Amino acid sequence: MARRWQREDAELAAFLDAHKPVASRASLAVGTTVDSWRLAAFLGRGGSAEVYRAVHVSLPLAAAVKILVRDDATARARFDRESGFLQENGCASFPRCLGAGEYCGRPFVVMELLEPMELPHDDRGVAKYILSVAGAMLELHARGMVHRDLKPQNIMRRKDGEPVIIDFGLLKPIARDGRKRVETITAVGGRSAGVGTPGYAAPEQLMGDEVSPATDVHALGVLLNECFDGSPPRRWARIVRRATSSIPEQRYRDVAEFMRAVRARRRPARILAAVLLTALIAAGAVVVWRRVEADRVREAAERRALEEKIQMEHDEIQEMLQRDIY
Repeated sequence: MARRWQREDAELAAFLDAHKPVASRASLAVGTTVDSWRLAAFLGRGGSAEVYRAVHVSLPLAAAVKILVRDDATARARFDRESGFLQENGCASFPRCLGAGEYCGRPFVVMELLEPMELPHDDRGVAKYILSVAGAMLELHARGMVHRDLKPQNIMRRKDGEPVIIDFGLLKPIARDGRKRVETITAVGGRSAGVGTPGYAAPEQLMGDEVSPATDVHALGVLLNECFDGSPPRRWARIVRRATSSIPEQRYRDVAEFMRAVRARRRPARILAAVLLTALIAAGAVVVWRRVEADRVREAAERRALEEKIQMEHDEIQEMLQRDIY
């Protein structure tokens, strides 16, 4: 047993090593001009690319310049796929592309400059946020692609506050012909290892198995759980449990079903409230009916008593009259 765990730990270490970032400092100096953009600040780094804030050399425009720094065949293919997607993009849920090209043999893409976005924590805020992000995934899936790297760091916002999905380096076409299309990055312990961010990636993704829209549904569930710091209220917990199932077939069938579940999260409580209200109304009606019925019975009894009293008085009068006559 100990040897098995040691082997698995070694495999995990090798997997994480394959995802480690490039050198700790920016590879391009501030002030470098890339095409028509002058780099103003280093913003961050992923597994194979760096992102800089830049300003246009002649126009009052700011942008984000993403440039490939790990130039192996796999990294370049992913970068080209991302760049092509952004250049063809017309959806507001994804960054607007302002240009693309090569700098010193390195491909780059220029995008609108976005702002970091914090996770919401209140019920209404979480619902709005997760539905917006899910809507972006729905649009992506409709185009036949899976994101595979949905996480808070890859969700930015525009100045109007609307979420925007970024980082399409792991974008992958959805298999439509039933054939398995597994993209791998390394071999760990003699097996192919998948891609993605541990903690957000679905099990089938990390194992190098086929991915589908259910893969992004898993990430949506993890994201939703993180909005509530790992302790979602009961009406959210059932959505998280189903979305993050380790078995793809047991998750929501697609993002649209996930969104319907989010919108209907309060429905059981609303149904219970309606049932309780109906029961209260019915109980009230029963009380009123009983009071009316009691009043009717009492009035009938009083009427009968009065009629009996009148009849007795009438009989007494008749008896007295007969005595006087005879």
